[in-house]
Amino acid sequence: MFTDLKGSTSIAETEGDMVSRMLIKEHNDIVMPAIQQNNGVFIKSIGDGTLSTFENALDAVRAAVRIQRGMDELNMAQKFKIPVLMRIGLHSGMCIVEKNDIFGDAVNTASRFESSATPGDIFMSEDTYNALSDKSEIYCRFVKQVTLKGKKEPYNAYKAFWNPQEIERDRIEGAAPAAPAPKPTSKLKLILIVLIPLLLVLALTMRDKVGDQVGMGNESRTINYSIPIPDEK
Repeated sequence: MFTDLKGSTSIAETEGDMVSRMLIKEHNDIVMPAIQQNNGVFIKSIGDGTLSTFENALDAVRAAVRIQRGMDELNMAQKFKIPVLMRIGLHSGMCIVEKNDIFGDAVNTASRFESSATPGDIFMSEDTYNALSDKSEIYCRFVKQVTLKGKKEPYNAYKAFWNPQEIERDRIEGAAPAAPAPKPTSKLKLILIVLIPLLLVLALTMRDKVGDQVGMGNESRTINYSIPIPDEK
């Protein structure tokens, strides 16, 4: 799970370093308990963001929802002159653990999903959505396909809704688009490339054989039912 705080730079520029430090403390007071109390492991801070890992996908989504609700409460308290929003991205997969850090494609993909999220939203990959042990606890749905930096194929992005008013509105409007059918894999494409010409050849061969049989049948009937011509003698 990657989180990224939006608005902190503007606060530092307009309200000074002391207010900026206050924001970081408020941020940590929201994010750290959400990770720890949902069985997550905090890995590191990256600028105004964080990286953490979870053994269970549902725990990660629970933590993300708690973070967004905490940020909403912080904005409602109006401690800062401008709203402070959080982007969160989730992806599931194998990674390399090295000392107190993690690396690998799964980490990079989670970071790209965070970058694709709108401030205030939680975006997850289809892998994370499919890994949820209970899809009824938190309202999630497919929202769109996203092109991630460094990736050739688009990814299906799912959104976890955390605001009750937004959940109700989305359900009433029935705004959920159908998830696109999965694209053929490279192996499947190769099979289709080989199989289709073979089917065409087979179809043409069968047509020729059927035509020959029909022709032989017609010839036989012509011979059997022809009227013999009398001998002139």
